[in-house]
Amino acid sequence: MTEAVFSGVRIRGISGVVPATRIDNLVAHPELPEAEKQKTIKLTGIHGYRRAGKEVCASDLCQEAAELLFGAAAVSSHSVDAIIFVSQTPDYRLPATACVLQHKLSCSKEALAFDVNLGCSGFIYGLYIACSMIRAGGVKRALLLCGDTQSKLSHEGDRNVSFIMGDAGTATILDAEEGACDIGMILRTDGSRSDKLMVPAGGFRMPSTDKTRALEKQADGGVRSQEHIHMNGMEIFNFSVTDVVQTLRDFMTRERIAVEDTDYLFLHQANKFMTDKIARKLGFPSEKVPYSLGEFGNTSCASIPLTIAHHFSNMKHKEKKRCILSGFGVGLSWGVVDITFENLCCPPIEEL
Repeated sequence: MTEAVFSGVRIRGISGVVPATRIDNLVAHPELPEAEKQKTIKLTGIHGYRRAGKEVCASDLCQEAAELLFGAAAVSSHSVDAIIFVSQTPDYRLPATACVLQHKLSCSKEALAFDVNLGCSGFIYGLYIACSMIRAGGVKRALLLCGDTQSKLSHEGDRNVSFIMGDAGTATILDAEEGACDIGMILRTDGSRSDKLMVPAGGFRMPSTDKTRALEKQADGGVRSQEHIHMNGMEIFNFSVTDVVQTLRDFMTRERIAVEDTDYLFLHQANKFMTDKIARKLGFPSEKVPYSLGEFGNTSCASIPLTIAHHFSNMKHKEKKRCILSGFGVGLSWGVVDITFENLCCPPIEEL
């Protein structure tokens, strides 16, 4: 059972950067009648999303987000002790993209840097890793970079993903700070269902071939190759409204956290139908559940920090806000965080 409470760690700031190119779901997908597109948009809540150009990687978006946050929070890149890059779309098979970013961001050579291959739960897992490193000693400031360009893994002919998958990069700075409010976390994994959301081919288990790259009409109606994202939407939905809801409910009960004591519930921006269902099951009113998916889509590991930055950058007051965060999906993996933000630096979302 992976549960922890971290004291003496504060999140100083969170920033987000998205591609300038916006895909409008009503304009895109010309092969579909408008009535069907309207129905899908109403169900998912995603009117459009951002798509990175061929030359733009997740690391580029995260680099811009980090530089934006360094400036807004008056933090020197040289003061960063650890760089954690969470992504399913790294620059290379090797080296770790975090090492490349250490140089690009002019961070100290004394900083450690490594990658984490996670998607929807990546921000939650990244927070756990960063907090653990700070509490273990040696690391005073950690830079958590979460980003994906998953549109590169999605085929436009696959209706299961082509309406929702967006690209984004985020940066989060965590500092060692005595007296900071405790951060509680719980993490879960069920690899028996790993095939419900995956890219089957193109790795070392099933290397890339002409056959794996061939586009085919799939049983679920989607057009894709074996090197594109395959998502069993119904299985992911059932997992989210059962396992994830139960973990959230158990966590809140065990920690004696009432909905009334919580300012906001930040959920992975999968789709609005799913997240609305989770919030209702937990008894959270809509005004306590911020969204960013309407404009940015489902941005994988960037979705929670992007939503936080988007929400708090529009707020004038910087008083304490107690929030529950939950990321869930690919793996299957999921997690929950209980955190109180105070004087959180969140510059407005920028475009690249």
